[in-house]
Amino acid sequence: MRLPVFIQPCGLFSRAAWLLLFQGLALLFAFAASFADELPYSESLVNEAVSRRLFEKREWRALLHYKPSVFNRLRSLIDDPVFFTSKDGKTDPRKEMEETVRSFFRTDVSGDAHPQCRFIGRFEWLSRELNIKKELLPQEDCKGYKELVDVLKPASAVLVFPVSHMNSPASMFGHTFLRIDSPSESKLFSYAVNYSASTDETNGILFAFRGIFGFYNGYYSILPYYEKIKEYNNLENRDIWEYKLNLTVEEVKRMVRHIWELKDTYSYYYFFDENCSYNLLLLLEAARPEVNLTEGLPGWVIPMDTVKAIEDARMMEEEAGYRPSRATRIRYIESITGVDAQDMAEKIAKNETDPAGVSDSAAIEREERIRTLDLSAEYMQYLYAKKRLAKDDYMKRYLKVLSARSKLGLGEEYRIPHGVAPEKGHGTSRVYAGAGVKRGSAYQTLGVRPANHDLSDPIDGYLPGAAISFLDTELRYNYTERKFSLEKLTLVEIVSISEIDRFFKPVSWKVATGVYREEYARRRHRTVFDLNGGPGASVRVLSDGLLYAFLEPDIKIGSGLDKGYSIGAGLSAGILKQITGRWGAELKLRAVTYAAGDKTSVVSGELNQRFTINRTTALKLSVKREKYSGFYSTDVAASWNLYF
Repeated sequence: MRLPVFIQPCGLFSRAAWLLLFQGLALLFAFAASFADELPYSESLVNEAVSRRLFEKREWRALLHYKPSVFNRLRSLIDDPVFFTSKDGKTDPRKEMEETVRSFFRTDVSGDAHPQCRFIGRFEWLSRELNIKKELLPQEDCKGYKELVDVLKPASAVLVFPVSHMNSPASMFGHTFLRIDSPSESKLFSYAVNYSASTDETNGILFAFRGIFGFYNGYYSILPYYEKIKEYNNLENRDIWEYKLNLTVEEVKRMVRHIWELKDTYSYYYFFDENCSYNLLLLLEAARPEVNLTEGLPGWVIPMDTVKAIEDARMMEEEAGYRPSRATRIRYIESITGVDAQDMAEKIAKNETDPAGVSDSAAIEREERIRTLDLSAEYMQYLYAKKRLAKDDYMKRYLKVLSARSKLGLGEEYRIPHGVAPEKGHGTSRVYAGAGVKRGSAYQTLGVRPANHDLSDPIDGYLPGAAISFLDTELRYNYTERKFSLEKLTLVEIVSISEIDRFFKPVSWKVATGVYREEYARRRHRTVFDLNGGPGASVRVLSDGLLYAFLEPDIKIGSGLDKGYSIGAGLSAGILKQITGRWGAELKLRAVTYAAGDKTSVVSGELNQRFTINRTTALKLSVKREKYSGFYSTDVAASWNLYF
C-alpha cells in the first residue's frame, strides 16, 4: 500500500532532520569540550588540589603551622595576616590552599613580593604535587631568596642550647635556636636561626607578665653564629650545648625555604608555650613533615622539653658537643693555677704588673707561666665584654699579654670538664608520694610539680645552685585529724646561688610565693599566702659544695593572722653539697622576726637528702625542726619521686 503523496516528502524530511540533529549535537559536544579546554589553568589546578584533598596533607599543615585548638578545630599559630592568601586562611586549610594556588598566577606583583617567591616553600611543594607547568606561570626570579641560599649554603643543621641564665627572666629555662651549616669547616661563619619576642623591655617582672599573656610579637631572625656566641658565651657567660641533627641536605633546604616564608611575619609570643623553643620545632616539622614534634608536649613548653622531643624523634645524629663559656674557662684555668699565679694574673689584667716579667721568670715553671698569662688574657676579654675596660686600654693591655704569651710556645690543651648533657637529666615534671611524722602524728602526702627543677632534685643536666619551679602542689592526709588538707601550693620559686671568687662577684638571689599551711600551736593550723626572697652571696667550700646566705624579707597574709597580715625579715644560710654521684644533701638554717601585724618569730633547721635511683626516680628524706614563738615541732618525712 502506498502512502499518500503528501506524506512521503515528510518522511524524507524527517531523515534529514535527524541527520541535522546529530550534526548539531556533535558540534555542541565539540564546543563543550573546547570550553572545558579553555577553563583557566589556575582553576584546573585548584580543582585537582581539592579533589585530592591536598589541604589535609601533613606537609601542608606543617607549612602553615596548623595545630588543633578548641574542640580539635585547626588553626594556624601564625597571627600575622600577611602570611595568608585567604582572609580565612588562619582557620581554613582548604580555602588557604585554593587562594595560594591562584596567587601563583598573579601579575600585579613581581620579584620577591610575588607569591611564588614570598611563599616559596608552598610553591615548591604544590608544584611537585600538582605537576604544575611553570612555563604557564608568570616568570619570577626570586632574587632575595637566591641571595639568602647563596649566603647560607645550607648543608646541615644543628640545634643549639645555651643553658639557663638566672638573671634574665626570658632565659631562666635556657634557650634554643638552630644553626645552619655550610660545607665549610669553620662553624663560626655559619648562621643562626632564632625565634624571640620583639621588645626592649628591661623590667623583668613586666616582661614576664606581658610574655605570659602574649602581649609580645615573636619573629624569626637569621644572624651570624659568631654573634650568638658573643651574646651567650661571652656576655651572659652561658655554656652552650650543640646537637647535630640528621636532616638530609634536601630537608635542610626545605627548612630554609620555610624560614624565608616566615621572614617579617609575627606570631604572638607566649612565655610558657608558644615560645622560642616551641616555634623552632615547627621549623623542623616543615623540614621533615612525617615527624610531629609538638604532639604530646605538655601545656607548658620549656627548652629542655623540646630538646628531649627531638631526641625522642631520633633526629639527633651524635652526642652533644659542648662549648664552655668564657666564665667557665676562667674558672677552670683558675682551678688548676696556684694562688700566687692567680694574684699575678689579676694584677696583669688590671695593668698593675708587666706580663713580660711573668714570661721571662725562671723562678716559675713554664706551664704555670702559661696558665698565668692565659688566665689574664681570658679575664681581660671578660672585662672588655662587660664594658669594664675601654677599647683602647683593652687593646694595649691585651696585645702586651699576647706578646708575652707567644714567647712560651704551645702549652697543653685545656680539657674543660663538663657535666651531664641537659637532655640526659631528669624530666621537668614531677609527681611524688610520701609519708611522715610530725609531732607524733602520722601523715601521707601526694604531690605534683609541672615544672621544672628544685635544689633537692637530681643535679645531672642542670645548673648547680639554680632552681626554678612552678605550681608545686602537695596534698596531705593526717591520720590523727582524719582529714585531707592542702599543705602547699607554690606558685613560683626561683633560687640562684652563684659562687663568688677572685674574678667574679655575682649576687645570689631568691624569690618564692605561694600558699602553705602552717602549724602555729599544738594541732592548730592556718593557711597563709606568703611572699619572701632577697639578695645573697655564696662561696665554694668542700671542693664542689656551695655555702650560701640570704637576707629574707617576708610577708604573710591570711585570715588566721592578727590584723590579717605579718611582715618581717631575717636571715637564712645553708650548704649545698653533692656528696657522691647519686647522693646530694642540703643543710639550711633560717631565722625570721615578724615585727608588724602578727608579731612572732620563727627559727628552723632542716636537712634534705636525695638519693638518685635512675633518670626518672629519686628518693628524698627530710628532717625539719622548727621553733615558732616558743612552740617546737619536728617533721620527719620520706618521699618517692617520679620524673617525666
